[in-house]
Amino acid sequence: MRKMHRRLIKIVLIAAVLGLPAAAFCAGSQFIPDTSIYSVDKGGLNKPEGVACSSVYEDIVVADTGNGRLMRYTFKGGEVKDETEIKVSQITYPIEVQMNSQGEIFVLDGQQKKIVRLSAKGKFEGYVDMAGAPDAGSVIPKSFKIGSNDDIYILDIFGARVIITDPAGKFQKQFDLPKDAGFITDLTPATGGKIILLDSAKAVLYISSPDGTSFSPFTGNLREFMDFPTGITFSNGLIYLVDKNGGSIALIGMDGSFHGHRSGLGWDEGLLYFPAQMCVESDGYAVIADRENNRVQIFRIVNTAS
Repeated sequence: MRKMHRRLIKIVLIAAVLGLPAAAFCAGSQFIPDTSIYSVDKGGLNKPEGVACSSVYEDIVVADTGNGRLMRYTFKGGEVKDETEIKVSQITYPIEVQMNSQGEIFVLDGQQKKIVRLSAKGKFEGYVDMAGAPDAGSVIPKSFKIGSNDDIYILDIFGARVIITDPAGKFQKQFDLPKDAGFITDLTPATGGKIILLDSAKAVLYISSPDGTSFSPFTGNLREFMDFPTGITFSNGLIYLVDKNGGSIALIGMDGSFHGHRSGLGWDEGLLYFPAQMCVESDGYAVIADRENNRVQIFRIVNTAS
């Protein structure tokens, strides 16, 4: 029984939101616990920090950080299946993962401080070298995102800037980070060509100006709503903040208003313990790398009346 448990993907179907804190029942988009991924044929997930949802294909790719590999799953109709291990020598410590519209996989390696490009089949294709960028050799990516047109948005903490490249990784433009920022940890492209930055130290969001040359505060201090947000995702007009220390997801509207928490800190199904990256799957599921619970949790997003 124990061997079987280790070798299979453990699918946990939860019919209700039992065990979730009261904050999860705020009006708006609700998170209904649906499926959890714990283990695979070659062993369980170990401190997974990254997840990517394909906008075109029915795939979820997990950065299985502690095992130095990626795991790909087919996710269709609420079912996880067809797991595939992706392990290449150029990736040793994957911490973030993204997919573009062609199904290519991009991985930020936390040890090499490089963004690795893989084909849709998981074959190494090269590095995102930001050809043409000023001081490209000194870039230290903290995080990155793929935009709707497959442009790559890179947060360079060494150069205190955001770099945008075309889908091939060729430099297009860059923006300086806000001078008064504390510690910018993540970014996301949003509607209308806007870029939103997450300042984890100050718990503030910044948004790019209409002409795209600078950033200004988008929200006030959000510390009363969360402990230490480290990840940001934009989908369908909502900003999702991953509160690492608080073990929850905070929702922010495009007017800067707080829309409540989803999930909460803990070990039970439906709860999170030091979550890392999240993505929103095209059929309306939130996929979260639940790092310290050694699993990936999938929540069904249900829109309710306010």
